[in-house]
Amino acid sequence: LINIAREGNEDYLFSLLTGYEDVPPGQAEPGEGQAYNPYFHGYYIGMAQQLYNESVDYEDGTIPYQSQIAKDVIQYLSWTSHPWMDESIMYGMKAVSSAAVLVLFSYLMMRTRRNGIRSRQIHFSVPGHDKSIARNGKVSNFSKYKEVDDTISKMKR
Repeated sequence: LINIAREGNEDYLFSLLTGYEDVPPGQAEPGEGQAYNPYFHGYYIGMAQQLYNESVDYEDGTIPYQSQIAKDVIQYLSWTSHPWMDESIMYGMKAVSSAAVLVLFSYLMMRTRRNGIRSRQIHFSVPGHDKSIARNGKVSNFSKYKEVDDTISKMKR
């Protein structure tokens, strides 16, 4: 919980665990049981330095520097504060992939099923009206280019 309780999260903890220094000139000496850490608010912390180089042995042969040990400790603390995170990421990936498949399937269905409806042309035939030629060359009863149709029909006579 300490990982998510502080501003800066893992970065703050990493700086806190690896930031122990000697007291700079001009600063007051720390009291009994305190240590100087510039990353701690107030600079004096009641916890002595916990991590040192080569204080842990790794089975895989990783060199145990202080920064590597601090990183491992912080990753463990992060995992313990969110033990369900891996499972929720898997659920999220399943949800996104399912949604993508559904969107693709619905798009394909729309393209195939609605194609006949989208390309359908309805022609009305009103009794008493001569068929006129539309601008695209097809015969229809109603055309918005009535003057052009009349001119073309006069030229054909």
